[in-house]
Amino acid sequence: MTGQGSPSRAASVPRGAAVPPVLLRTLKIVREVALTLVAVLGLLCILALILSFVFKASFVVFRTGSMEPQYPVGALSLTVQVQAEDLVPGDVVSVKREDSNVLITHRVVSVTPPESAGDSTSLILKGDANISQDPLPYDVATAQKVLVTVPVVGSWLMTARGPGFIAGATLALAVLVLWAYWPKRHTRQGK
Repeated sequence: MTGQGSPSRAASVPRGAAVPPVLLRTLKIVREVALTLVAVLGLLCILALILSFVFKASFVVFRTGSMEPQYPVGALSLTVQVQAEDLVPGDVVSVKREDSNVLITHRVVSVTPPESAGDSTSLILKGDANISQDPLPYDVATAQKVLVTVPVVGSWLMTARGPGFIAGATLALAVLVLWAYWPKRHTRQGK
């Protein structure tokens, strides 16, 4: 039994001291790693934005199987803008028709250079998995040439564009920022 002069052990433990120091260190490391990852992702986004302006680069996600097996559905490709007359058969390019906003990414079958200075280059394209060439030529001045492709990443990117993912990521980021800047409790011993 404890008397009035000797308080019980539970009553003498300060409120913040109940958490083991190992857990506090682990939480601090997790927080720092998470903040570093978010910072690196932000830096990569800024770098990609700068590169897209300087090199007229963009990303293309393959949404159909017309270029399989080399470019599967869900693959992400890095493309750069080139002059259409510089293309050669075998190049994989993304182009839009003048009358449509649909981006087509297929392999170049033939290139017909412009007849005069202001004319467009005519491209005949074909999807690798398609039996026949595209029905009409593409008359363009420039095209986005595929440089490198990574499978599956495009599917992740398309999922990340959805409202559910954006809401969850926003909430997670808010929690991480609150956790990082939440006032720290200091014990009486100065720890």
